[in-house]
Amino acid sequence: MSTHDQHHDEAEPTDEREEYTAAEAAELEADAFDGGGIDRRTFLSVAAASGAALALPTTVSADVTDDALTDVAEFAVNATDEDYEATLVLEFADGDALAAFYDEFGEPDWEIDEDDRAPKVVYREAPTPAAHARLTAAELEAALEDGGIEHVDFSPGANPFWKLDDPYGDYEVYPEYVEEYDVFPSVESARDFVSHGEVGRALEHLEAEHPDMVNLERIGYGPGHENHVTGEDPDLGEIYVAELTNDVQDREAFAEKDKAVFTVAIHGNEQAGREAASRILENAAKGESEAFNPLLDDIAIVYVYINPDGWLVREPHVGGSADDPTIGHERGNSTGLDTNRQYPTIGWVDPAFWPAEPADDPGIRPGYDVGYEDMVPDALAAVEHLRGYDNVEYLCDYHMMGWADSMVLNLESNATYEHDGTHNLDEVNRRINDAMTDRWGGPEAIAEDTIRAGRDTADLEEYVPETLQNYGSIYDSLEYNITGGLLGWAGIEEERGGLGAVTVAPELGLRDFQNWRPYVERHLETAYFLSMREFAELCAADTDATVATDGSDVAYVRSETLTRSSADLSHTPDDGGPGKGKGKAKGKGESENGSHGSASDDGGTEVRCRAARLGAEPTPVDVAENTQTVSVCFLAGGGEDGVVRLCDPDGERVREIDLSEHDADDCCMTDPSSLFFSTPDAGEWTLQYDGDGEPAVEIVVVDSDEEHPDPEVVLGYSQQDYEVNPLAFFEDLDPFLEDGSIEGISVHHVGVGRLLKGNSGKRHYDELVIAHDDGIDDSDYVAAIEAFVEAGGDLVLTDTGLYLLDVLEVGDAAELSAADIASTTITIANLEDRNFDHHLLTDLREIQREIWKSPQIGYSANESDQPITVIDDDAFEAAGGEVAGRMDGADAAGVAAGSLSAGDAEINLIGSALPPASQEYLHPFGMADHALSFMGHTMMCNALGFEQRRFVDGELVGTWGELR
Repeated sequence: MSTHDQHHDEAEPTDEREEYTAAEAAELEADAFDGGGIDRRTFLSVAAASGAALALPTTVSADVTDDALTDVAEFAVNATDEDYEATLVLEFADGDALAAFYDEFGEPDWEIDEDDRAPKVVYREAPTPAAHARLTAAELEAALEDGGIEHVDFSPGANPFWKLDDPYGDYEVYPEYVEEYDVFPSVESARDFVSHGEVGRALEHLEAEHPDMVNLERIGYGPGHENHVTGEDPDLGEIYVAELTNDVQDREAFAEKDKAVFTVAIHGNEQAGREAASRILENAAKGESEAFNPLLDDIAIVYVYINPDGWLVREPHVGGSADDPTIGHERGNSTGLDTNRQYPTIGWVDPAFWPAEPADDPGIRPGYDVGYEDMVPDALAAVEHLRGYDNVEYLCDYHMMGWADSMVLNLESNATYEHDGTHNLDEVNRRINDAMTDRWGGPEAIAEDTIRAGRDTADLEEYVPETLQNYGSIYDSLEYNITGGLLGWAGIEEERGGLGAVTVAPELGLRDFQNWRPYVERHLETAYFLSMREFAELCAADTDATVATDGSDVAYVRSETLTRSSADLSHTPDDGGPGKGKGKAKGKGESENGSHGSASDDGGTEVRCRAARLGAEPTPVDVAENTQTVSVCFLAGGGEDGVVRLCDPDGERVREIDLSEHDADDCCMTDPSSLFFSTPDAGEWTLQYDGDGEPAVEIVVVDSDEEHPDPEVVLGYSQQDYEVNPLAFFEDLDPFLEDGSIEGISVHHVGVGRLLKGNSGKRHYDELVIAHDDGIDDSDYVAAIEAFVEAGGDLVLTDTGLYLLDVLEVGDAAELSAADIASTTITIANLEDRNFDHHLLTDLREIQREIWKSPQIGYSANESDQPITVIDDDAFEAAGGEVAGRMDGADAAGVAAGSLSAGDAEINLIGSALPPASQEYLHPFGMADHALSFMGHTMMCNALGFEQRRFVDGELVGTWGELR
């Protein structure tokens, strides 16, 4: 028997006790916890960490008590279902007691290819005899009766002994199938997902043991759970940043090195990035990584464990999750906000989001009685810290998803890059694809485990991904887009507040919120190991990209009508300088919960904010005559399963979201974070919900008597100054030309004959690009273009430049008129019905559809507001045109990419590529010049007959397009 007093009290027979998840318990009155020996805070933390429904302490039968048990361990064992296995670490009086325990509960025949979970027990004999086990209450009771147990604690994590006094060091862990390790066990030997406390202690240890390799920073906290769990004393989790490089303490040398930044688990329930990062960090710190150590003289790797709130809990228990909680880590932070929507991206900002800009933090946000430090301290800390780094070449934000056709989808961010950045982005994706293929050959190599995981996690019988990896823009991959993403911010140039990094978000499939599955987690960790390796290697490489033109000289017609400036905004000062609005916002009616109030200024802008839960009764949304936009933000939810309908004042359905189509198995980007719509008709709109649960939403209405809403009134941020023009694309491309030239000329210059060399019939230029309809009524201008084409000059028309087809009497263009051309809008500028044999699409891939990415030039991700120009299908065919692709707009559909012949010349057409920025919506952080994706960039080069060339360490690794 143990030397400790043991109690196995006989409980009186009772009816089946009620049990509560952490989220459900958080809704109970405080006196429900009185007299049970466990306070409210401890109950909630254990319920969250265990991921189980627990009985209240007053109803627990005290089946197992012992002086060896910590309060948390005792409660975790007694309050769970009888078949629940609590994760425990046990210390024993001697080796005999340990051996007896393993004989009773061990699994000496455990096999990773046969068993779904980690072994029930692992143990060590020194420095103290200890075991880590998953035990039911009955099993722990039996073990205590056998005696020799001196200490029992609740201990989730990968390392079985991280909570003990001597967790690391040179000792053996048994049974023999457990691989040797020091800090982080291999996936095959790990007990569970790495835990927040475990990683914090491990990083401290690695920094102390390897100070020349590892530098640990604690840069801030998540908001904690005070509003959604205890209501008091928030459980603040630290944000860890681990810097890895040779001679890391030489801060001057560190600052000069190129850097690869890896942010892991910005959504806390997407764990694979944390798993891979932690193990890579340890191996490289000890000098044992053949993949990473050779790179660390030249580069630094920075790991950011960016979302402590979503990591610290194992089950969602905040915000909208209370109605139908899921068992697992939590997606966002404790406020209910999506942690990947709150970054200060240029272009369109959704008023329902909380963009974290530490350089201009207004304190209390207008319309609320809380501020950004209350809601998004994690994002504020990340932005401020990351801006302190120089030479960030790559930032990769690691995510997970459910059960897609591809095991990994790499998402190109919304940021716009110059030619070399565009190619670095594509090259790292290519290399990751090659690395996964080299490792596995194809999905069939791990099919046995993916099928097993599908059955284990998602009730899928034969899940095998079709491909190992694919990559494209966010829309290409997910048919969706966002604003406020970490990547969109980090990819912005440094002078505009970003990091100037090439940014990618991998989405890795086969996610499980609850269970650690060693048999498949090993493949997931390997996938992200390969990804991080390829980023690091390319960061260390010398990369270059050029454009071969075969000596071609290109002219593009400049246009000031495409220029957009902050000086044009109705709320900026008359001197055109950076805006401070026309008066500070005045708040009124803020409630104690910080989300029901309004704010206005003297210039006519007002913001109205309120929180609501959707239910059986329609939720009204009052729209005024001067309402400009309405945003409905879905806070982090649980298992709501129903349909949300947005209806206009006449009761007509305008928008609909089926929440059942956005469940836990979706890619993280596809959750319905918000509804956004502009210039709605005045009256009472309604949100109608038909389904289970009560989804929590934030409704933000922006009213303004002016043309442009003032961001200082709505968000508290002053307007940043900018002046942008999409034709800057050509200025940006020019430095990368191997030969030839690009020159901007005016409508006037064209009209006076600058395209040709006098009356010789010879051309000054080989190609002419026009992206607008300026000068279309100028007969000299039109005649000069016709003469240029007749002299063999190629013409490229984009956007409203297609209207020149109405007035050009040359080649196939003469067959088209204004009646055949239409301008309309579309939700995403994606090209459909593509003809990959057309030269405009040379070297593009099936997944690629999005020509330009809307948010960073002011267009929304949800509205049909993106301008396109299309040509009637029949008319284009009758004219002899060759179609490359089509677009289906709100009011018209037709050819959006193709070519026409004109004697020895060709006329290439792209109906939406370089639109002017939109200033209709809030954009406090400025605007980009253009937003071409890799696809759009390549189409423009193909239209010009250019060949893009890519080099790594001086070697030509690929070409895109063909010289024509």
